[in-house]
Formats: sequence, C-alpha cells, structure tokens
Amino acid sequence: MNLGTKTFMVLKLEKAGETFSGTLAHPDRFQTSNGVRFSRLSSGVGTETVATASIEGDKLHFTTRDANGKDDQAAYDMTLVGQDSAIVKAIDLPIEPWPFSRVRDTNPRAVSTDWEPRRSYSLDDNAASNPEMQQIYEADQQARKDFLEFAQGGDAVTAEDAGRRSLTRRLLADGKLRTSEDYTRAAYIFQHGGTPDDFLFAHTLAMVAAAKGDADALWIASATLDRYLQATGKRQIFGTQIKEKADHTASLEPYNRELVSDDLRRELGVIPIAVQEEQLQSWTERFKAAAAKPK
Repeated sequence: MNLGTKTFMVLKLEKAGETFSGTLAHPDRFQTSNGVRFSRLSSGVGTETVATASIEGDKLHFTTRDANGKDDQAAYDMTLVGQDSAIVKAIDLPIEPWPFSRVRDTNPRAVSTDWEPRRSYSLDDNAASNPEMQQIYEADQQARKDFLEFAQGGDAVTAEDAGRRSLTRRLLADGKLRTSEDYTRAAYIFQHGGTPDDFLFAHTLAMVAAAKGDADALWIASATLDRYLQATGKRQIFGTQIKEKADHTASLEPYNRELVSDDLRRELGVIPIAVQEEQLQSWTERFKAAAAKPK
C-alpha cells in the first residue's frame, strides 16, 4: 500500500496448507481518523504476524499478533478487486478499506522510513493538479484583475462566476480534484459565490486543501469563514472582509475584534488589526474612484 510514492504497508501472504501465513509491516506509529489521510508517522517499522487465516465467501479473513510478542491483536478482511489489486479492511476500526497492489517482480518491498513527522500523507500524494481547474481559477482571477472594471461588471461577472461554480462542482462530482492546489483553487471559486452555502462550501474546500499540505490555504479558509459569518448576520472574526458602505467608504463591520488575537491571525496568514485599519483608507479611495467612473 502506497501513500504517493512512499510505501506505507507491506502485506506478505503465503499459502500454508489449507491456510495462509505471512506478515503485515507498517510504520510502528501513525494516526488516522478515516483511513485515507495519515499523520505522525514514525521512522520505525512495526510488524504483525498472521496468526489465523481463512477464506470466508469472497474474503480472506485473517488475524494478526504483534511480532515482538506483545498482546496486541487485530483482525482484517481482504477482498480482491482486480487481478493485481485488493482492499484490506481493519475490522475493529471505523475507517475506509486500504488499497493494496500486488507486486509481481522479484524486488522485495520495504516500508518507507523517511516520513516527515510534521506533515500528513494520503493516497493522492503523487497526483497531478487538474488543468481544467487551473483554467477555471485563472479565469476567475482575470475577471478581478482590474478593480474598477470588475466593480462595473455587474450581471455579466455574476453569470460567469455561476458558470465557474457549476464547472467546479462537476469536477468534484467526477472525482477529478485530488491535490491541495486543486482544492485551494476550488475554494476561491466558491468564495466568489452569492449565498452562505457557497461560502461555507468554500471553507470546506479550503480545509481539505490545508489538510493536504497547502499552508497558504489557511488564509482562504479564514476568509471564507468570515464571509459566511457576515452573510448569516454575524460578525467576522479575522478581518478579511472589507465592505463598501453607502457613502463609498470602506468598512470591516460587523467585526468581532476580540475573539481572535493577532498572533492567531498571523498563524493563518491574516494581517493584524492595525494593518487592516490602515488598509481601509486605500480601499475607500478605490471605492470612491469606482463610484465616480462613468457607467
């Protein structure tokens, strides 16, 4: 079983009369909440020895014990899903089955030991970013490149944004978005939606991007939450959302400045309150310039 280009688990099985023997090797310490993403992987390798094995219907049910003599035991079901592929389900854990690929060459596989302890790993770690998602994102950003032109875009920009959200939803439904970059780009598309659900969905996409290792996604995760809060009649908490008032001055209100400290804002890539206040004057000038430009 691989996580990207690294070997996470090695299952060895050999026919032994009417049953099977073998081992299951993996990092001796790791964490997972769903069986898809793994973190806190150690460099040491732990090995479980197959204790019992029997074919039950279309599954190979086997139990293991710790090879070092500990009392730890585990039970698994292995199901073939192709000539050279199988899934293994840990019976006592509420997680997704693990995909394994059979190795037919003579080179023995070994569990990787060069894990980075501060990052997480997933099955999609060697996936390429989706070029269509990149094009959708670039079109979204191009529409906002010139502030005055964007401010006067009106219904045309709104319709284009809706089209980009529709295309992004299709890519998501088809399982075409797999990398942190894909999800960050998708978050920006829904951040430019028009409903609280759009903003909340954008926040979800940004959290996926951050979980996949894109630290820059923390800013869009913060901004989407702020936008959702304001869209539902609540105060933003990070200060990422600047609004234009009726007199064309810039405002951060409604804004709860006390809940989150500037130190936490910095951790999320958000500028501190003092800098936010300085930016309001610049935004006021831009709003007034846009309002004064002939329609």
